[in-house]
Amino acid sequence: MNTRRALPASVPALPAALLALGAAALPWAPARAAAGIAQGGPGSFPITFQNNTRGTYTDAQVFVTVLGQVTPGRWSYMKPDGTMARINHLDATAPGRLSKNGVDYPDMSFTLAQVGGTVPSPASIRGGRIYVSLGSPVYFPVSPDDQGWGGPDLRNPRDPNTDVYYDWYEYTYVRGQVAFGGNTTQVDQFGFPMTSRLRQTSSGYDTTRGIDRTRAEVMQQYAASVGAAFKPLQNGHRIVAPHSSELFLAGGAQQNHLTAAIDQAWAYYTTHPFTLTRHGETFSGRVSGSTLTFGKNGAGPFTLRKPTSPDVMACAGALASGNDTEKQLGAEFCAAFNRGVALDTASWYTPSAYYRGAAKNDYAAFFHTVAVNGRAYGFPYDDVNDQSSVQILGNAEPPTGLTLGIGW
Repeated sequence: MNTRRALPASVPALPAALLALGAAALPWAPARAAAGIAQGGPGSFPITFQNNTRGTYTDAQVFVTVLGQVTPGRWSYMKPDGTMARINHLDATAPGRLSKNGVDYPDMSFTLAQVGGTVPSPASIRGGRIYVSLGSPVYFPVSPDDQGWGGPDLRNPRDPNTDVYYDWYEYTYVRGQVAFGGNTTQVDQFGFPMTSRLRQTSSGYDTTRGIDRTRAEVMQQYAASVGAAFKPLQNGHRIVAPHSSELFLAGGAQQNHLTAAIDQAWAYYTTHPFTLTRHGETFSGRVSGSTLTFGKNGAGPFTLRKPTSPDVMACAGALASGNDTEKQLGAEFCAAFNRGVALDTASWYTPSAYYRGAAKNDYAAFFHTVAVNGRAYGFPYDDVNDQSSVQILGNAEPPTGLTLGIGW
């Protein structure tokens, strides 16, 4: 599952750039047929799109592309009639194909006008993404072996989606096996506000997540709220997440944004014992040099290498390495550094203490201030301590419905 994240905190979310590689790395045979897979019926549920752009975009100007693995290891896309078809690179040469900057792409999108605003979800979909774009479809290349597709690359100025307004919802669901889990996300970027209302009548679940403010409000408030290091992440089409920007990567102008805070924490846990207790589990250890050696509930030893600032922004590298226990503590440290509470483990599970200091992820902090009930996905491990926008049902039966609000 590649959502961000409807997963335990010990499992990392995949950056957008890896999405195209995910299927290629799987052992299943490639999908070469473009035959439709009928949907609807048992296990399916309606996905309804609400055009809340207040007249800025008509239903004919709101484009949707639904991608996911209906059959494990084989990527499919949704057609306007609600069926799922295998992705096919030959569609880039077929009539009706998309073209931009001299390059052809498969047309895997539909407009709200074409579907009347509602489509059926497959009864089984893994790694599902619902891309919504305004005024233009999103352009997705498909690999020649039909095993993968390429998402928008925010670090490539020649990407065909650079000037496209888009955002997305992520979900995974397999009737009778995998409970529905989905979320709106700002892990990679913010394009425009989206809300998600998930309902399941049988269990009484009815929850709304996302951002219900206008786009202008979000853009204005971001510019007024974040520190100088984070202001260049904003442009006319979107606000780019730190790990999606060259600024915060190795070699970028802000590559050391959290380096001092990381050094301070590693020095502190060199002279003081490290102890974290959460969910009935206790991690304890001490730093020596660049390595934290620790145990979990008396088992171990395990190790966690000192992360870099880019590691923290992406929840990657040292924070996503090793065995499951080491990745689990890596997720906890990543969340603590992003939230500015790494020095005091008593604050790691105290939301009122988050984002109060100077050394933090201003981008993530901001989106928690504008999101419904303060729940947002501002960095990949933002579900640590249940702070994210994720919605997970308590059973593997279908939702009654999912309503996605598309704002402007």
